[in-house]
Order: sequence, then C-alpha cells, then structure tokens
Amino acid sequence: MTEIIASIAFWVFAIAALAGAFGTVMARRLFHNALFLVVALSSTAAIYVILSADFLAAVQVLVYTGAIVILLLFAIMLTPQQVELPVFAAGGQRIAAAAVSILLFLIVAGAVFASPWPLATVPLDQPTSSQIGAAMLTTYLFPFELVSVLLVASMIGAILLARED
Repeated sequence: MTEIIASIAFWVFAIAALAGAFGTVMARRLFHNALFLVVALSSTAAIYVILSADFLAAVQVLVYTGAIVILLLFAIMLTPQQVELPVFAAGGQRIAAAAVSILLFLIVAGAVFASPWPLATVPLDQPTSSQIGAAMLTTYLFPFELVSVLLVASMIGAILLARED
C-alpha cells in the first residue's frame, strides 16, 4: 500500500515539476516565470523526499527555491519598468529548435528505455545526511573548501563590480 501511495505521489510531483518547467519557459511576464520556477523547484524537492534523499531536498528548498528565486524576485521588483519578453527567434529558427528538441528527446528516451535499471539492494528509507556530511568532511574536504573559497572570491568580485564609484 505504501508503494502505491509513493508511486502516486511521485507522478503527481513529476507532473507538477513538468508543468512548472513549461510555465517557466512559456510565461510572458518575468514575475510569472519566477512563480512557475518555484513550482518546478519545489516539486523537484518533493521528489527528492520521496526518494529518501533528505539532504538534496533540503538543499533544493534552501538554495534554489529559497535563495535563487528570492534573488530573482528582488531583481524583478527593482527593475524600473514593466519588462515584457520579446520574441527573439524567427519562424525558421523555431522550426529548427523544435526539430533539435524532438531529436534530443528521442535520444534521451531511447537511452532511458534501453538501459537496465536494477533495483537498489539497500532500502531507500534511511537518511543520507550523515553519509554525505561524513564524506564532505573527510574524503572531499579539500574540494569542499576550494569551492567555498571560489564562492567567496566570486561574491567579492560581484560586489566590487556592482558598487557605484
């Protein structure tokens, strides 16, 4: 019974994530794009919860759904006038983009359906936070600290570029 509920929840959140992704791409107003992005990212976090990836779900909510979307909304609110997204591509480019998209979809779908997907030997009902934390602070300590220094340096550079002289 639990597997049926988990399967139904997975498909509901997967459809919501796809709807949010399509809404993000198709909406004409920037604010609506940001709201659809919240739907897509929150649904992805819910899928992570269903898959027992609690650390990824928390990071998804905090970093992407929280910080990045809030940053986008602040940027939209600080824009002086109403911004409408213009149509960039001509008719021929749209047809070529649609053909490339369909071809890429067929390649990815063929790879997904042709690959064997063995079931996990370990049950997925155990938290992953402690394992990821132990790996980040032992095996991957140097890359973790290197990324943090890189992020601090990029933040300082962004502040220096954005300040008024």
